[in-house]
Order: sequence, then structure tokens, then C-alpha cells
Amino acid sequence: MGKKDDFRLVKMALSGRDYAVMHGRNPWMPMWWSAALPGLGHLCQGAYLRGLLLMSWEILVNIKARLNQAIVYTFTGQFGKAGETLDREWALFYGVIFFFAIYDSYRISVEVNMLVRLERAQPRRYFKILQMSTGGLNYLGRGNPWAAAAWSALLSGFGQMYNGRAFKAFILLGWTVAIIWLARLNDGIICTFTGDFRRAKEVVDYQWVLFFPSIYLYSVWDAYSDAVEANKLFAEAQKNHLRKKYGAGFPHGL
Repeated sequence: MGKKDDFRLVKMALSGRDYAVMHGRNPWMPMWWSAALPGLGHLCQGAYLRGLLLMSWEILVNIKARLNQAIVYTFTGQFGKAGETLDREWALFYGVIFFFAIYDSYRISVEVNMLVRLERAQPRRYFKILQMSTGGLNYLGRGNPWAAAAWSALLSGFGQMYNGRAFKAFILLGWTVAIIWLARLNDGIICTFTGDFRRAKEVVDYQWVLFFPSIYLYSVWDAYSDAVEANKLFAEAQKNHLRKKYGAGFPHGL
């Protein structure tokens, strides 16, 4: 029979490349990001594999259904073209992915919130602030949330790198670069700044462009949010260390 505290919930896990932290959040926030683009609501909760699978499958099905192109035609009043463009057989798959992503991100958030409350109720809590391995060096420190948001505003994923979230950065940066390239977005920007608006309109692939706003805005929000949570975690780890070192002499409420 093991010791009484052999089974415990940990607040965080740290590797040489990334870290995971268990913290509560309003379940409606992951639902919102999942509605914006399936998979994003999972990424913000650390469910990277599920998030990557849902994002990739959503983008594939969207492309096959030509859903974004149909949306563009709809918003520009070309309803006939929208109906002709949309592949209804593939569009049926999209509805299942869309609603599952929203439901599952909400479910995960509710369950994680319960685990967070259980973890806080434990008499002993576990924190780790430094990890070195052949895979790299990673540590938990204080960061500037606005700097993280600014880096993601320049290129999605860089704010996550700033925060030490390598896996999430890889997913966001990879899809962002792919979307920019496939949409020929940079070509469109160059044409716009040189005043060639007609060519800018022709060169851009709007089927791919419509993926960009969701990933871009999510990346900026997520970088800021992660930096704020990391700062809270660092402060909590410091308090935990001081309580262990000085015991009852250190104010518990600080």
C-alpha cells in the first residue's frame, strides 16, 4: 500500500521544450474559439493533438466543400454562385466537425475546472520552474503579456514561442505560413500598398484567406492570456517555496 499522498494532482508539467499548466477558465471562451475555427478551443486548453486534428480536418473539409468561397459569394450578394460553388456532400461533414469541436471544448473546460478546484484543495502542491534536457532548456519566468501579444501580431506563433509554448507555436506558425502562402496573401498586400487594387483582388485566393482572421486573432489573444497565466503561476510557485522554507511564518494569504 502506497503512502497517502502518492496519488496527487499536479498544477503543471515542464519539459525542455514546452510546459503544461492546469488552470480554470470560463467554458464559453473555448466554445467561442471553436466556433471561430474548430480546434482553437482545444489548443487554448493544452489539448494539442486534438486541436491539431480538428483544425486540419476542418480546413480539409472546408476546402473540399468550398465553404469559404460560398461564404464570400453570399456576403457579396451572389447567392446563385454561392449555391453552385458549395459542395453539399462535403458540407455535411463540416457540420459534424463544427458542433463536435464546440461541444468537446466546453466539456474539457468544465472537467478541467473541477480538477483545478481539487488540485487547490490538496495539502501539498507541486510546482516546477526549470527543466534541462538534450531536447532543450525551458523555465517558468515572468513575461510581458503585451510583448507576447505584439510578437503574435507580427506573425502568429511567435508570441507562443516567447511564452515557451513550443508545440502550440509550431501548430499556429505552421498553419499561418501555409495559409498565407496558399492564399497568396503577401502578394495581395504588396499589390494593395503599390495601388494595384485590381490585381490585388485577382491574385488573392479568398477560399484560403478566410481562415486567416480566426488564427491571427486567436494567436494574439492566446499569447497574451498565456503570459498572464504564466506570471500568476510563477508568483504562486514563489509563494509555495517560501511557505515550505519558512512554514507558518510566511503569510498564507499573500
